[in-house]
Amino acid sequence: MAKSVSPEEQAAAQAADEEKTKEELEWAEKGSLLCRIKNQKVKEMALVTIKSKQFLNYYSSYWFNFVPNALKSVALSELLEVRSGYQTDNLQRASKKYEFQELAPESRCFSVIFSHAKFLHKSVDFSADSKETRDKWVSVLTHLISVAKHQRVVFNETAWLIDKFQQADTNKNGLLSFDEVWNLLKRMNLQISERYAKAIFRESEFENSRDNKLNEKEFLNFFERLTDRPDLRFVMTQASSDNVETLTVADLQRFLTEEQGFENVDLKKAEQILTTFEQTVQDKQKEKLMGLMGMRRLMQSRWGNVFKPGHESIFQDMDQPLTHYFVNSSHNTYLTGLQVKGEATVEGYISALRKGARLLELDLFDGEHGEPVITHKRTFIESITLRNSLEAIKRTAFETSPYPVILTLENHVGFVQQAVMADLFKEILGDSLYIPPKDSHRHPLSSPNKLKRKFLLRGKKIILEEDIEEPDEDDSPTDKDKHHVHPHPVAPELSALIGLPSVKLSHNIYQDVNKHPFDGSPSLSENKVYTMFEAAVPIFTYTAERLVKSYPKGLRQDSSNMHPMVSWLCGIQSVAMNFQTAGEELDLNAGLFRINGNCGYVLKPSCLLDGVDPRSMAKPKLKLGIGLFSAQYLPKSEPGKEIIDPYVSVQIFGIPRDETKAKTRIIKDNGFNPEWRDNFYFTLSCPELAIIRFCVKDFDSTSSNDFVGEFSIPVMSLRTGFSQIQLNTGYQHTLDPSASLFVRIAMEEEY
Repeated sequence: MAKSVSPEEQAAAQAADEEKTKEELEWAEKGSLLCRIKNQKVKEMALVTIKSKQFLNYYSSYWFNFVPNALKSVALSELLEVRSGYQTDNLQRASKKYEFQELAPESRCFSVIFSHAKFLHKSVDFSADSKETRDKWVSVLTHLISVAKHQRVVFNETAWLIDKFQQADTNKNGLLSFDEVWNLLKRMNLQISERYAKAIFRESEFENSRDNKLNEKEFLNFFERLTDRPDLRFVMTQASSDNVETLTVADLQRFLTEEQGFENVDLKKAEQILTTFEQTVQDKQKEKLMGLMGMRRLMQSRWGNVFKPGHESIFQDMDQPLTHYFVNSSHNTYLTGLQVKGEATVEGYISALRKGARLLELDLFDGEHGEPVITHKRTFIESITLRNSLEAIKRTAFETSPYPVILTLENHVGFVQQAVMADLFKEILGDSLYIPPKDSHRHPLSSPNKLKRKFLLRGKKIILEEDIEEPDEDDSPTDKDKHHVHPHPVAPELSALIGLPSVKLSHNIYQDVNKHPFDGSPSLSENKVYTMFEAAVPIFTYTAERLVKSYPKGLRQDSSNMHPMVSWLCGIQSVAMNFQTAGEELDLNAGLFRINGNCGYVLKPSCLLDGVDPRSMAKPKLKLGIGLFSAQYLPKSEPGKEIIDPYVSVQIFGIPRDETKAKTRIIKDNGFNPEWRDNFYFTLSCPELAIIRFCVKDFDSTSSNDFVGEFSIPVMSLRTGFSQIQLNTGYQHTLDPSASLFVRIAMEEEY
């Protein structure tokens, strides 16, 4: 029986951990000598440090020895993870040589993974002088990454502004001149008159320190004055029983329940919420009030979250057959760039899994050293070993979701190495590998709950010749190779492991429904899906009972994505997306799977479970109203560009009858705090399949409008009331903790 721990012991343990973390941070700020490993070579030792708890500093060498090493500085907010041992492609390739293992033993190596502006991400590999030093760096970096991740998810405006203050304070004297503040405002996407900015600057100085400089508190005062929110003042006046710009506890309780749609918020709970977000010191003898800054903090918390309460976590029934769910799926997962050049990498699998993917692709070929490798046929893609890939997949598979991972095998391996491949799956995946029972073809697939923490293999199996999948006529040669009848016989050892055998769809869907095994899983090209959808082929009947995958047409050599909506409307569960290519298509995929805890499985609506074409739903079911008030802290479309002229497009994706788009007016020269107050109204016949996308763009009269930020979410997961929507920005459309839209959402069911 486990010994219970007293509160005092817990507090003591926590204090000890905090003291250890503090000591490690102080050690890391002084730094230590580490060897950088680059291009599979161990470089000379150089100092690596943490600077101001904000940057990781290290030195990078060049090809030519006579060029001095360059100091690199990476913001801690860009760090994604730290790994011990040989856990990157660079280290795995280097470790094949005995000499390297002697110079840099695995026990002394670690890697820092960080985001990159134009690539999936980048890794920097190091070797320490001892295992103890390596472990110390891993510990302190893991702590700093955890803190940075929390700050990205939970936006703390005050902390964010203090960070901006410290960045602008170039001489580190704790004070900002007007010129330093003015340059910061330009970087932050605000164009106002210099005269107006100087007036607010002077007003922000406290009486006892008028020295034409702002300290940290005065800087926060400056921004509070500069970022006045007329839209929030209006909301507070409307919510106040006295029509003033403050809320009593009773006002707040009524606002949260009646306007925001939250349940179980009584007066006691409302008072706790008010105390949490209103940080102004108040007279204890008087009634507590929430002011404008408290309201701003409230809107940036869960009480201003756009998700319907509970929908950001797992809320759907996860005990239905696997075929009843849309599955977050990745195409050519091992690639991080184009389809014809670059390299295969385990980072593609790690990144896709961490983004919520539950179906991965493995393009398998005979390897030179007796074990299969993963690469892209008839291209210049450098291969990776199946062994290294499976180890990375197993290590990462269930970090973000406990539900099953499907591995689709594009099997080009000869008979001999297929047996080796089967052994590798069993050796590495072990008990996590799903072994189908002999009568699996007679029963519906198990549920995500029953298949928790399991790997399912999908691919060719020893079945009748007429059930083997054929390619579509319009596929490119590369994709034809993927879907041809296997040139080698399937090894029995591998066949026994296939839980989702490939089958072929005929011209008679109803016959396929009766004939195909319940665990059969066909693949359809993008063009085939569009043809079936336009020709009203009853694919819905088939997808109601079988798991189907769609994949991009072979002409997409640039790794662009097909539009997933048509596949989803057909009930196709797995729409394979190039996760490395940001854009509207991948945004919609992220939007659909953002709900239900981002677990990678979303229950299909009842019409698709019943095999019904959703286009047959003609009667309006929902009126949706969107009030688009304002935006805050929008970034520039690209660093160094001029201040943006933002507008917002609000677009509905779904059945053809429901699809529509509306735009706000354009605000000139203000990405800092633009205000629109525009209203849009939509009538939806099939809201169960509708996804709404908010997209901010920078208007350009001479060229195409540049992307600034977006957020997508299924309509049925929207919460009514006011919301502060955090945007995904940048080249890879990643979550921006500061950029947001302030909106009001209203819904009315039609009968």
